[in-house]
Amino acid sequence: MIRPSLLALALATATAAGCASGPKPEDPAGIALAYASAGRFDEAAREVEIAVRTRPEDAELRRQAGKIQSQAGNLPRAVDHLEMAIRLGPSEPESWIALGEVERRRHNTPDAYVAFRRAVELAPRDVRAVSGLALTADSLGFDEEADLAYAHWAELEREVDPTAPAPTRPKAKR
Repeated sequence: MIRPSLLALALATATAAGCASGPKPEDPAGIALAYASAGRFDEAAREVEIAVRTRPEDAELRRQAGKIQSQAGNLPRAVDHLEMAIRLGPSEPESWIALGEVERRRHNTPDAYVAFRRAVELAPRDVRAVSGLALTADSLGFDEEADLAYAHWAELEREVDPTAPAPTRPKAKR
């Protein structure tokens, strides 16, 4: 008969040596998303970088990495990931929208404008793309384009809620 203390020692040794079966570690991308969902953005950023090292050509993972790095406040790193996501999948509007949002947070209005403009070309009915274009065009003084984008934005908002007030350009810009 094996004594309980010897059995515990044998199990501990086998586990440490990798011989015992047990729960497998989760994918770092899954861990990153769990941390991000819990508001633990620094930990999420660390895990998503591990995931990207294992799958550097995964555009969706790069987009997630960009969003997580943005949430962690690592805006230059977020841009790096989003630009790679765009290189890997240039016709994916989500990457362009995310890049526009990050560039706007960085107060880099010209690059945000370019990203939102491309997003609108790819997804003309996406309110995030259209509103981003309206706001950045307005900030850059592209009055005609801003007017058109604000009108389009208002049209999209009315489709969702006919009673919603239409977004308008700030009067100070007129």
